[in-house]
Amino acid sequence: MSRIAERLASRVKSKSLVETFAGPTSYATGGSVYNSTILKQIERATIMQVTGGYSGEVVTGSVSGNAFKIKLYTGTATGAIELANAINLITSSISALIEGF
Repeated sequence: MSRIAERLASRVKSKSLVETFAGPTSYATGGSVYNSTILKQIERATIMQVTGGYSGEVVTGSVSGNAFKIKLYTGTATGAIELANAINLITSSISALIEGF
């Protein structure tokens, strides 16, 4: 976090909220980037739910500004496989718990 962001964080109380995003129209292997429309600076993000039988996780080190990257998987927890490039998931939704200000 930059010095300016650290100063702001010390003056502004952080919020925790759930934001829901539409799935990507063309998934990119390695993760797709999502931007919060509510928070200007995200400190942490955790995936709560992905509809359509998929699962997801926030890519480590990908939180920057109001954006973060999400990797999506298909299959069970023990046999999850990352989705291939160009998969259309527009009918799915992704709910994330985000913290920041």
